[in-house]
Amino acid sequence: MSTPGNEAPFDEAPFDFDGAYGGDYEYIARTVIPGYRSSFRQALALLEGRLEGRLEGRRGPSPRVLVVGAGTGIELVTFKAAQPGWRLTGVDPSRQMIDIARDRTGEAGVGDGVRLVHGHVSDLDEDGFDAATCFNVMHFLPDDGAKQALLRDIARRLAPGAPFLLFELHGDRNGPRFDELFAAWARYWEIQGMGEAERAAFRAKIDEGIHWASEARILELLAGAGFEDAWRYYRALLYGAWLSRRAR
Repeated sequence: MSTPGNEAPFDEAPFDFDGAYGGDYEYIARTVIPGYRSSFRQALALLEGRLEGRLEGRRGPSPRVLVVGAGTGIELVTFKAAQPGWRLTGVDPSRQMIDIARDRTGEAGVGDGVRLVHGHVSDLDEDGFDAATCFNVMHFLPDDGAKQALLRDIARRLAPGAPFLLFELHGDRNGPRFDELFAAWARYWEIQGMGEAERAAFRAKIDEGIHWASEARILELLAGAGFEDAWRYYRALLYGAWLSRRAR
């Protein structure tokens, strides 16, 4: 795995999560995403509040939470350590990410009640989830119907009124603040310790593999997928997070 100062270039296809990029994902995420680890704790705090009110007085099994883009399992461990009764389903199209998540949840002793699915949300054979999250996934999808399809697949697997948290790299490339925010974000990588060659390689990946959407477009996509009452609860440079719920 790379470490700050290690300037080995990325030589695989942009954002290959089953290649070298996937193996280095945690280092990269901690380096380039402001508030990466705290974002999961913020999500936990919001979900605890929403689920407490939503499930008050309900008898039966503990809540089921869908984690889209389970990644390396940090989100799963954060949720499960605080709420051991929650039943989590993590889905990710990368076999490498699923394997890392399985190892991490096992090492943390929270593997019981965690189901890991190698595939896409559309592959899931269950619905009626009480909540869902999708962190750092949608910006890898082009806005040619793929973004909308992902959100619709998530909505279809949620119970009516269930909360949904979306965390995204986003921005209007023609907007008045985009260039300034992007420049600041690139300086943030350097401040975090990413070397010059590594920054250049990462910038090339972004130019080739990120599909930007403005906040207005994200809200439009959420509404089109069947979500309502969407509002942004977090912003850091070009990252933002929104809380909404499946329409009743």
